[in-house]
Amino acid sequence: MKTAIIKQPEMKILPILKKIKDNPWVGVAVSLAIIIPSLYKILDDVTVLRMEYLLLIIFFPLYIKSLKKIFDQILDSTDDSYD
Repeated sequence: MKTAIIKQPEMKILPILKKIKDNPWVGVAVSLAIIIPSLYKILDDVTVLRMEYLLLIIFFPLYIKSLKKIFDQILDSTDDSYD
């Protein structure tokens, strides 16, 4: 019976990963970490088709989605403070 009570170590990481995935600040940080270096490479020579264009197509919407989530949280919290 004691083994059923003990929390398994691999189950501890799942809630942590879920918190990281749901945190919009992580999305902003990861997106900017990819977008900024990609822009430097693209702006070096615009006429060449690079893999960085694909990275921008993937990570720019993630950046916008994360910012929207952050601003929605800010707006929801300010509505509560006036009550």
